[in-house]
Amino acid sequence: MSDFRENVDKLNVRGIIMSSMMTAFGLVVALSWKDTIKALVGRIIPSGAANSLQGQFITAISVTLLVMVLATSLLRINRRLEKQWEKVSDQVSDQIERVTDLFDRD
Repeated sequence: MSDFRENVDKLNVRGIIMSSMMTAFGLVVALSWKDTIKALVGRIIPSGAANSLQGQFITAISVTLLVMVLATSLLRINRRLEKQWEKVSDQVSDQIERVTDLFDRD
């Protein structure tokens, strides 16, 4: 029974649920933008061609490129934040060691 509990603790169920919910919210946002993007393509491509195969390809390629740029930007930001977090964490660890050393001297 303890092995099961350890596996559940390692699984981080709450994190998985939160991630799934955020993904669902992202899907809702994407679906709400669908008609807006189609209308934009309809204005760029003449006379109702937004629903044509050409319009669908333009929409799909545009959205794919936009998502790739956003995902790359977010990954870079995350990488920077992780580096900053490591620096702060190291500084806090050093401060804790200093305080611990002060108490150990007494």
